[in-house]
Amino acid sequence: MSYSIETTSPPLVSVIVRSYNRLDALGQLLPRLLAQRYPRFEVVVVEQSTRITAEQRARLDGLAVDPRLRLLYSEPLGGPRARNFGVAAARGDIILFIDDDDLPLGDGWIAAHVANYDDPLCLGVTGRHVLRAGEPSPYRLRDLARRRCMTFSPLLKMPWTYARIDQRKIPIEAVHGTNGSVRRQVIEQHGGWDEDTRIEDETSFCLRVLAGKQPGEYFAFDPAPVVQRGLDVPGGLDKRYVSAFGFFARFLEFVHVILGRYHRRRVIALYPLYLCVIFGWTVAWMVADSHRYSRQARWLPASFALLLAMPVLVMAQLWSGASAGSTGSGRGSRGSSPGPRPRSSAASGA
Repeated sequence: MSYSIETTSPPLVSVIVRSYNRLDALGQLLPRLLAQRYPRFEVVVVEQSTRITAEQRARLDGLAVDPRLRLLYSEPLGGPRARNFGVAAARGDIILFIDDDDLPLGDGWIAAHVANYDDPLCLGVTGRHVLRAGEPSPYRLRDLARRRCMTFSPLLKMPWTYARIDQRKIPIEAVHGTNGSVRRQVIEQHGGWDEDTRIEDETSFCLRVLAGKQPGEYFAFDPAPVVQRGLDVPGGLDKRYVSAFGFFARFLEFVHVILGRYHRRRVIALYPLYLCVIFGWTVAWMVADSHRYSRQARWLPASFALLLAMPVLVMAQLWSGASAGSTGSGRGSRGSSPGPRPRSSAASGA
């Protein structure tokens, strides 16, 4: 199938931002987006915050005077549902995602994504992630990092990221949820993002595209569009403040619901190994990334407590899955409907 965009002008790009209780960070992000040099784009913000001050509201309303910015206010939707909601409201030929706590580096960020779509076989793009501007690739094993960049592990099909490499790579297997873009036509053909997972919501969409794409079609990793990650901003999923039990439960849910949907036999056959990997990832997260367990005196006893609680967490997930199946709600929506109606829109226009 040819995905060439039939237009003599540059394709319209919809930049989608899902925002939840990070209004100060959003206030820093939006001016960066509106300062992009690309000639045809809109910014669609799915604003779901439950706490907003008058000052924050006034700042957003002031930015929304720009006709390229559309603010869609909604009740909290969750990550994948908000993504589908934003896509349904978008008008662009290319859909470009960025998290509300990240910042694009430079005013050519959108243009760098769009350049990849000169090839009609390019379905989607992941750009580079950095923690600070100008940093080199942090990986000691550079060849291994490049091989694993935006792929799924061969045995368990767990997602690998390694998006801080500084080399172009084609093909990759996944488009990241931030600094990731995809053709609208690809979403229309393969469906949106499964909504019944709290984490790794990109995986379902990417697995379906990989299974259904034509020979020669590909996802690309391009280090030219760079985003600086904001890893310590409260709000959103608050991944760095969740409990060890909550972190483990989220990944267990992902394995049951998403990987169990697309790789059911693999998950059943290798289930004990999945549990070991999830436990290992949880401990590694506590040691390296969590603010709640930043000292050994906290993460070590939490690891033992988690080990003892694992049977209970597994039984709870099995029970939850059985209950969802009995009510017919076990399969997640893929954004086939336009989603909930926004409470208000501060601006419109492309």
